[in-house]
Amino acid sequence: MDIKNLRKNLQQGKIVVGSEVNEVRSPAIAEIYAAAGLDFIVVDMEHTSFTISEASQIYRMARNCGIAPIVRIPVIEYEVICRNLDQGARGIVVPRITSSEEILQVIEIMKYPPKGKRGLYPGGTAVGYYPTTPADFIQDQNESTLLIVQIENHQAVQNLDSILSIPEIDVILIGPADLSLSIGHPCEFFDEDVLSLMKKVIHKCRNFKVPSGVAYADPNLAKSWIPEGVQFFWVNSDINMLLTGAKAVVAEMHHPGVRS
Repeated sequence: MDIKNLRKNLQQGKIVVGSEVNEVRSPAIAEIYAAAGLDFIVVDMEHTSFTISEASQIYRMARNCGIAPIVRIPVIEYEVICRNLDQGARGIVVPRITSSEEILQVIEIMKYPPKGKRGLYPGGTAVGYYPTTPADFIQDQNESTLLIVQIENHQAVQNLDSILSIPEIDVILIGPADLSLSIGHPCEFFDEDVLSLMKKVIHKCRNFKVPSGVAYADPNLAKSWIPEGVQFFWVNSDINMLLTGAKAVVAEMHHPGVRS
């Protein structure tokens, strides 16, 4: 779905599901994800070597296929955020957040005046080369672009009330791997302290009426949070899905009827 419908679904309390891309540089990955029925695709620039040129091709294909293109940025910098938005990203995931001040900095960068200080580029890839007025473009970018804040450490949980008080935040996304790492239980997803922190974040999100999300490689772990009211599901990656599929083929050929 496009970014406006994704936003609408979140506002209506519906679930949205997407996945990230780490290694595949072909824009066909967006077409494949769309064909699979995913709602969004995340280009991960935090942990990978993606260039802006490679990412822009995926954003373009995603828009043409009706799947929302989102980027996880590596740092809070004007050039990083604005170039990705100018090239067609319709959502920003901000990792490693610890305070509301960092989020306010992101908002100032990603929003056009009077809400922020983003420089105007009302053409090209971001609008699919279709004619639009600067006023319409500015309104669409300011109102439709998703701001997804990733909660990955204990300090962020401690500052959650001030973070959630920022009205421009569209989704609070829990990163269970780094969150568990930050409290000394790396990837112990069933640890009581980890689960307690996650539930605390989700319940606070509910109180502030901000959609919550989780990021897991395992869809079974992800969907276990549906009863808690989680709506935004970032599940798996191109690497894991390719590897899982390849392993299934090998297992079936060598041991027919036996699943690994």
